[in-house]
Order: sequence, then C-alpha cells, then structure tokens
Amino acid sequence: MKHHTLNAFLTWAEENNIQWDKDAIEVREGKHGLGIYAKKNLDAGYEAIQVPKSIVLSVESTGIANLLEEEDIEGYAGLTLACMYEYSKGAESVWSAYLALLAESRPQMPSDLSEDARELLKKSEVFGDIETDLKDMQEDYDTVIVPFLEKHPEVFSAEIKAKFFSFEDFKTMTSHVSSRAMDVDNFHISALVPFADLVNHNSEPNSDYLTHEEVCEVCGAISCEHMDEDEDDEDEDDEAPELAADEDKKKRTAAKKAESADDVDGDDDDEDDEDWEDDINDTCDIVLDDDVKKGEEITRHYGPFPNKIFLSKYGFAEVDNEHDTVTVQIEMVKKAAESILGDPALVEERTKWFLETEDIFIGEDDEDELEEEGCCDGDHDHDHDHDHGHTHAHKHEKKDVEAGEAEAEESEDEDEDSDNEAEEEDFPRDIMEIMHDGSIDDRLLMLLNVLFMEKEQFAKVEESVDAATEYFNDIFLRRAIEEDLAADDEEDSDDEEQPKPELKPLDDAARRVRKNVLEATLQVIRLRADAYDVSDKTTAEDDLELLSKAGLTGTLYYGALCVIGEKKVLQNALKTYTKFLAEL
Repeated sequence: MKHHTLNAFLTWAEENNIQWDKDAIEVREGKHGLGIYAKKNLDAGYEAIQVPKSIVLSVESTGIANLLEEEDIEGYAGLTLACMYEYSKGAESVWSAYLALLAESRPQMPSDLSEDARELLKKSEVFGDIETDLKDMQEDYDTVIVPFLEKHPEVFSAEIKAKFFSFEDFKTMTSHVSSRAMDVDNFHISALVPFADLVNHNSEPNSDYLTHEEVCEVCGAISCEHMDEDEDDEDEDDEAPELAADEDKKKRTAAKKAESADDVDGDDDDEDDEDWEDDINDTCDIVLDDDVKKGEEITRHYGPFPNKIFLSKYGFAEVDNEHDTVTVQIEMVKKAAESILGDPALVEERTKWFLETEDIFIGEDDEDELEEEGCCDGDHDHDHDHDHGHTHAHKHEKKDVEAGEAEAEESEDEDEDSDNEAEEEDFPRDIMEIMHDGSIDDRLLMLLNVLFMEKEQFAKVEESVDAATEYFNDIFLRRAIEEDLAADDEEDSDDEEQPKPELKPLDDAARRVRKNVLEATLQVIRLRADAYDVSDKTTAEDDLELLSKAGLTGTLYYGALCVIGEKKVLQNALKTYTKFLAEL
C-alpha cells in the first residue's frame, strides 16, 4: 500500500464528512491488510465511524444510475458495473480517491487461482462454489456487461472499454464488491460504504455495523413527501393500484432533481411533525460493542457463514468455524435407504411424498428464525443465494410497459407470481446438511424417519397432518434430549448436578425404525466422505497441525481450512451416530 494513496483517501474522507476521531482511531496495515485500530482505550458504545449515505457508492448514486435503471440492471452486476464506470472516470469521479485505494488492495479470491491450483481444493465443497462463481461471472459479463456497454457508445468509447472493461477488469471489481458491499437501506440496497468497509471480520468482534434501513424507496430520504403520499394513498384505498413503471420513473427522476434544490420553508405544524428526524442520523455507523484497548483492531462479524461462503465471498476462512456444514445429496440418502430396505420403489414413493408435503411441517416461527440467522442484526451485508449461498443476483430482463392501469396491475401480478416461483425453484430441495457438531438437519432427520417408519405408521402420517406433526415432534424432542445428555457428558463441571431428562423407552417397532435411521445416517456420512475423497487415516486435528507446518499462505491456506473444517464435521457426525447406535 502506497502511503500517499492512503493519505489521499483520508483527506477525501474528511472532505466528504466521514466522521472519525483522529486521536482515537487510525487506519493502518495489519495481519489482514488495511484495518482500523484504536490509538487509545475506547469504551463500549463509542461511535468509531460515521459515514453519510450521501457518499456511499450504489446503483442509485453512480453517474450512470439512470442508464442502469432503464436497463433494469441491479444487484451485484449493477453495483459492479457502477464501480467500474466510476473507476474509469478517474479524477472526475466523486469516489476517485476511494477507488484508488481499493485498486492497491485487491483481496485474494479463489476465483483468481489457476485451474491446477483449484484442483487442490476438490476435497471441499468450495471447489464447486468457485467453479459456479467463475461461470456466473462469465455469464454476467457476456449477457449483461457487454450488451450494456455496446448500447451506450456515447458513454463507453472503444478506448475506454479496452482499458477499463475487460473480463479481467470485471473479475477484479467483482472481488471488491463481493468482499466489501454492505446493506445500507431499502433505497441503496447493497453499496460500498467507504471507511466502514475497512473494518475487518473477527469471530469474536468488538463492534457492530448500524444503519437506518427504512427510508423512502423513491429518493432515499428518512422522511419526505413521497412517503406521505404513500400513506395518504393507503388511507384512501388499500386496494389502489400502484404507479405504472413509466410514471414511477418520472417520479423518481423528479425526486432526484429535487434533492439538489434548496429546501422550502414549511409551516410550524410540519416542523413539529418532523422533529423525530433530528434523533436519526442518515449515516452508516460503526459502534463499539465492547471496550477496546489501545493498539487493538476494531472488528465486526460479517455473518454466520460456513468457511466455503467466507472463502468464495470474502477470500478468507476461519479455523474451527462453528457454522461449517457438509451438504448431503438426496440421492445419497435414497441409496443408503435402498441398501437397507431393498425396495427402491418404496424409497422413491416416500421420498416424493416427503418433498411434496414437507412445507406443511415447517412453521412460520422456523422460517422467521432462519431469516433472523441470515440477517445478523444490523449487518446483513449482501445475499448470496445459490445452492452454496452465493449469487450475483442480477436482473436484466427488459419489460414492456403496457398502457393502462389494469394492464400494469396484471403485469405486476405476473411478475410477482414469477418471482415467487423462482424463489421456490431456488430452494435446494435435493440438498440437506450435516451441522458442525455432527448432527443432521431437521429435513434429513424427517426424511429418514419417513423412509423407515412402519407401513401402518406411514398410513397415519400420510392421512393426517396432526398425526404427522405429533410423530415429528416426538422425534425432535428425543433428539433435543439426546443432545443435552451428550453435552452434559462432555462437560466437566464442578457445579451442582441438575436432574437430567430421561429418554422414553422405545417399543419394538420404534426401535427398528431408530436402528435403520442410525445405520442409514452412518452410510450417508461415509458416502459423503467418499464422494470428496476424505481420508480417515488422519483426523481433522492432525491435518490442521500438518497445515500449520506446510507453509501455505493466502487462498490455498484458506482452502485447506475448508477441507479440514468439512472433515471435522464428518468426524463429529461419525462419532455421534456410532455412539447412538451402540447405545441402542
């Protein structure tokens, strides 16, 4: 990192009203590149950084926002394109000093590895993620970026395209966007937040990222006339049709122009109504959760991701990541069940029934919990939603707006239906997971019990939702008790012993089902290990010790952590279910 580049960025940050106390924190190189460090002891609650939303870089704030909106290019493809455009403008861009800093500190990403180097990661699921990312980037470039550039030669000359918009340039900027973009609000959505994005990840963070998300979707203000109009419209008619797309664009354009105009004095009543705004800063803030000592790095948590996501999205991985999982293909489950039952037709029939009816047994509370886990408080960063949790989420279809409110409504309804169908298709029905502690996820536990339950029991479950719910609740309760007992066995505590829950004895039929479920689970674990050539000659702990002596660095080191992490998950699973089977 060139010293003058960092100084230029800090000067730029100050000129653009990014707030930080130079006597309290500093930006400097550390173990993980640039980071934020305390220059003195700081107390919990201290607001370390405050970034005005007026200086975040998003598809709404870029100089080509109008062109991106016209082409319906949004999400990560849109944000990457916006950043490439601003970088190509050099000193003419508002963000020139910030983008110059990024250019000198590109993250090491697995997609940059050579094909031979990527082969070394084949024992981990991250290998498939890398290949998917490369394919997605190439598709985005060919179907979104190139057509957009060719459509606007008045903005992107041949010389500019050759210098700043090659596929390699797109890959580079995608790396920056993937590793830095943060959720801002429902106007900017995901954006680059200068200065705040220098706060590095830590599994035990000492700060949090906070932002006021509920703003006007038209102009981005905390409170404005558009929001008042929306409230009035709802009061007048809850069923009032939305604006047609062309009217909405005119409204948005007018709102953006109005932002630069001087405010008009309002009456006293209006001022009283807007007093609450004084208590809300329209900024993106880094606030300390814990006391930070002089010299310590200020860090935050990027989200509850497994290492395969950390590596493909941010370019790093953690040792013994508690969010690591191992995926299991449903075909592995069917293969294990068929080897025990010897009845492929029954396995196929019951698997089909389970996939068609499983949503009935997933309540709203479960869905809310999943959403909360993905949000990580105020720091949601950005969604990555393919099978491995990673997508560029671009949208570049062209829409023809039909005249008339009725036709506009019909079109919007069709789009909504299409979006709902797409969401359903994106849900990986054929993928289940083994968790970090070795336990199998709810879906896999339910499916295995459906496959092995007695014929009479299956008839009851198939006939009655209540009977099915009761059956599955008993299974989940038993697992919870088993997990509590296992945790108690592993803990050496001097505390006074609490009464332990007791497992209800199984009858002969339930014991047969239980035995088959455990045997099938162990088969699935071994099939998954074999599929990725995971050796059992060494333990994950042995491999980690060897890795520390191997001298690997960067992406290959982090890739090896992914392999070891997944191996530990399988190791824990084998230990857990072998124990359960022996106790049966």
